Amino acid sequence: MLDVLEKETLEEVIKYNDDLVPALMNIVNELREGRKEDTGELLNSIIVGVNWEIEIFNCLEDTINGRANWVDKKLVIEAVGNLGKALQAKDDELIATCLEDDFIPFVKSMEKAAVLRLEQNKQSSNN
Repeated sequence: MLDVLEKETLEEVIKYNDDLVPALMNIVNELREGRKEDTGELLNSIIVGVNWEIEIFNCLEDTINGRANWVDKKLVIEAVGNLGKALQAKDDELIATCLEDDFIPFVKSMEKAAVLRLEQNKQSSNN
């Protein structure tokens, strides 16, 4: 069973993704179609949000993955490295590709795992 903090954290991941996923899709479009005045600020905020989810994963990896492998830590590490290189190069297309191909799937996997683990927890507490 999940402890209270694990349960609350997984619930927060689900709520947070309601905003983070659309923001990621929006910033991908902005980076590809041309930056707006606030694109840099938005990108920084989104990266902070993604980093928060990575921190959650790092702290709760066993809880999130359980007996499955919902989130592959090696892929997350590789994605972070790729995004870092793209940001350093200031290559908007490469940044957009990293966000779209690596981080949107990561965030969605985190949400799916959170939903599953919360459902499993609810079932086990009902038994």
